[in-house]
Amino acid sequence: MVLLCTAVPAALQAQARGDSLVPADAPNCRVSSPPDAAGISATPGGFVIVFPRNDALTDQYTGCKLLWIADTDRTPRLATLYFERGQLARAVAHDVRDAGGAVEGACAFPEGRSLLPNAGRRLGDAACRGFSGESLYALRVPTWPRSCMTKPDDAVCSADPR
Repeated sequence: MVLLCTAVPAALQAQARGDSLVPADAPNCRVSSPPDAAGISATPGGFVIVFPRNDALTDQYTGCKLLWIADTDRTPRLATLYFERGQLARAVAHDVRDAGGAVEGACAFPEGRSLLPNAGRRLGDAACRGFSGESLYALRVPTWPRSCMTKPDDAVCSADPR
């Protein structure tokens, strides 16, 4: 049994640890792919798919907000954000190059400390301190409906994101 445990690839071990970084029973924490109700947000590097959208959130929301990179071939998980009473409590960064979404880093807030401090390439405390100031990781992120990716001429897509 010990040999089997040591033979598990590091990426799978990281994924298993990542799964335990947010409460399994909290709303939206186990959503594995972007649902139709997800929205899109423009970033300098392209579009990010966001779920849930603002209209599904209360100011005191407790649960996960999920971010995926919008790509034509696949939608790799970018981040899992866990909010408690409307405040960012944990952020898990995923390796977007890894099909399984291995954990690249995890941070606890408001402390701004790494939850995986000795984990190779993963984010450390210094990276965690600046993470919470990013607008993409806020509770409310303005988005357009996901349908705007395929139907950009729809009226809702020319309006400001909400």
